[in-house]
Amino acid sequence: MRELLNQSQEVIKGRLNLDLFSRLYGVPVFRQKKEMISFDELEDIQDELLKRGIFSNIETSPNYYYLKVLKPHSPPQKPKYWLHLLLFLMTVVTTTLTGAMLKGKDPFASWADFSAGFSYSFALLTILFSHEMGHYLAARYYKIDVTLPYFIPLFLPAFHPGTLGAFIKMRSPMPHKKALFDVGVAGPLAGFGVSLIFLIIGFSRLPDTPGIYAYIEQIHPLDDQHGINLILGNTLLYDWLGSFFGADRLPMNEVYHFPFIFAAWFGLLVTAINLMPIGQLDGGHITYAMFGDRARYIALSAFFLLIVLNVYLISNFNSYIWVLWSILILVIIRFRHPPTLNDYIVLDKKRKILGWLSYLIFILCFSPMPFYVGNM
Repeated sequence: MRELLNQSQEVIKGRLNLDLFSRLYGVPVFRQKKEMISFDELEDIQDELLKRGIFSNIETSPNYYYLKVLKPHSPPQKPKYWLHLLLFLMTVVTTTLTGAMLKGKDPFASWADFSAGFSYSFALLTILFSHEMGHYLAARYYKIDVTLPYFIPLFLPAFHPGTLGAFIKMRSPMPHKKALFDVGVAGPLAGFGVSLIFLIIGFSRLPDTPGIYAYIEQIHPLDDQHGINLILGNTLLYDWLGSFFGADRLPMNEVYHFPFIFAAWFGLLVTAINLMPIGQLDGGHITYAMFGDRARYIALSAFFLLIVLNVYLISNFNSYIWVLWSILILVIIRFRHPPTLNDYIVLDKKRKILGWLSYLIFILCFSPMPFYVGNM
């Protein structure tokens, strides 16, 4: 307490007065009349404290500003580079195995068959890496204690992308809404941009219609009555770009045989899911930064629409595709977003425009039924 008080007073330099009841709080609490100090100056003090690794929270009353200094977070842990690298390499293997199988190869038969999956692995992991590094770099910019990405390898001898994705872990509080917004929006925008690049490359390299079917026939018979006819769901963006490049000649039940297109399609799906304006999802961060406590009503409304979609898909198509996500939202993700250390900060116009753009990206990338089994 004494050390925290001394460091805080060095930064504050008499501009705020120590609250007489600070010891009851267990941490230093300073206050000042609103006419004696501007909110901008208060934020400057908060930023200076943050540079020393000291977090603080601004509160207001009708006449006073209060600056509550929080107990310093534990020193940043030394990154376990070996663990991040090991998980990444394992995910390279699982996505390469998956990519080879999507091309009709037996990845366990030879190196040549295994290496056929490299293009898919490269595209998918570049998209996921870009998404997570968007979060990571934005968090580092605000001096938030954050880990490097953890990749989750998973190989299943069935339809699966070859990974459960990747995540970073933030180990210190969000200093204010601007930081929350920037960290939240950076990942989806980065992943979206890279997905768009791979989708355009994939579409531009598509052969003509006879070439498409000749390639598919090398993988499986066109009239395979014993196979599962798995159809990927369209999105507005995929349809528009497909029409522009003439790529609508590629059937949606054969997309996963084309590495860049399938990786990009999956990347857009991941972007849409993360941009749902609910709880601790990226879209939840963006929504809380823009609307504050009203974000929980937006989250509840979005969840209600998801339930309506579930009922519609189950009733009409016997599809339970969004049921698991509904359960995850109820049990883990939840609706209420925790506050930042300074919830009084207001987003500037550019960030608000970027926030609305993220909602547009969600609409363009969302597929009501991402995949389903159709008739052969």
